[in-house]
Amino acid sequence: MIKMLDEAFVLINCKPGKEPSVLQQLKEMKNVVDAQGIFGVYDIIAKIESDAQSHLDDIITNQIRKLNEVYATLTLIPTNHEDELSNLIPDIIPDIIPEQKKPLDEVESDNEEDEALEEDFDE
Repeated sequence: MIKMLDEAFVLINCKPGKEPSVLQQLKEMKNVVDAQGIFGVYDIIAKIESDAQSHLDDIITNQIRKLNEVYATLTLIPTNHEDELSNLIPDIIPDIIPEQKKPLDEVESDNEEDEALEEDFDE
């Protein structure tokens, strides 16, 4: 049985101009599998992987957040519930197969019947 690795994405804010230094330090960390500079509210995104959730916590808290140039982080941990959810949600089967749809002239005649019913109601 293959054990799935736990993973997390860490969004990082760092001191202006220190992005290259932080990227270099991240890439030297054992469990950081990718790190890239990004545009937006955060400066860097890093992907980390580990064989245990507790080890992920340690990497984020004691390694990434302790870098001198890092101001703040936001950690995103993906959900791994695809297989569980797919068993709970039944396949959606349409109640009308496209070949069985009414032709337009039949739909119009239905509207005429509705109008006749509305006239009867008004009287």
